Amino acid sequence: MPVKMRDGTCMKLKDILQGVLTETERPFLVSSFDIVGDIAIIIIPPELVDRQDQIAQAIFKLHKNVKTVAKRVGHYDGEFRTISLEVIGGGEVTETQHRENGVRFFLDPGKVYYSVRSSNERKRIAGQVEDGEEILVMFSGIGAYPLVIAANSMAREIVGIEKNPDAHFFALKSLQANRRIKNVIFHLGDVEKTAPLLSKTFDRVLLPLPRTAERHLGTALSMLRRGGTLHFYDFQTIEKRFLSVEKVRQASSVEGRLLKQAQVAVCGHVSSRTYRICVDALIQ
Repeated sequence: MPVKMRDGTCMKLKDILQGVLTETERPFLVSSFDIVGDIAIIIIPPELVDRQDQIAQAIFKLHKNVKTVAKRVGHYDGEFRTISLEVIGGGEVTETQHRENGVRFFLDPGKVYYSVRSSNERKRIAGQVEDGEEILVMFSGIGAYPLVIAANSMAREIVGIEKNPDAHFFALKSLQANRRIKNVIFHLGDVEKTAPLLSKTFDRVLLPLPRTAERHLGTALSMLRRGGTLHFYDFQTIEKRFLSVEKVRQASSVEGRLLKQAQVAVCGHVSSRTYRICVDALIQ
């Protein structure tokens, strides 16, 4: 994450570490990192573990607002898609505040899933919402999608369902902090059990859980009004993105519904050839 200097040039992490890392070590540096509130989260490869203190100090020099630098330990995993973090500089990883798309969020990045890099995608979805829509967000996490949609559209109501009690706690806290938002409701529970209890259908349903969203397409479609829009997230290669559309088509057929129109948006890079994509589907 570069920082623009007064002379117009951009200073990067690798620039600060120019005289610290050896020529052998330099290629292993992952110079991009995320900043969530006042916490910087970075990947430290095994080859640079002995340099992690110096890397942390370099980040503090780049970003004066950062109070904690933590390295990722492992990958996002488990039922709640969380990741272990190890502090390598500053204070402990605890609750922080983060601003995105006109919304203030509370979260602990070691306890809940939140992707800074999906901020543009959340704004993209909000831009599609028409006045008066009623929207369901399955797996709503800390409330990022519901709150961003509420702050950037004229939706009538946005309902979020989340199973992680920590994420639900932060969603409620963020909703309370963003006092101008009055049209969001959060439910704690399993979507398969909680969604049917709502006893209503919606104009738009989101499934922002790429790895397992396919399992819940039937429930999502049962909650979607005819002529409504389904946003199905999946992990896929660019060449095979049609397979994600086919998943929606087949699930619609099983539910006695018809996929009328589908567009695919690429909204995140997962690995060398795999991307996080969203199928925007019009369902009859």
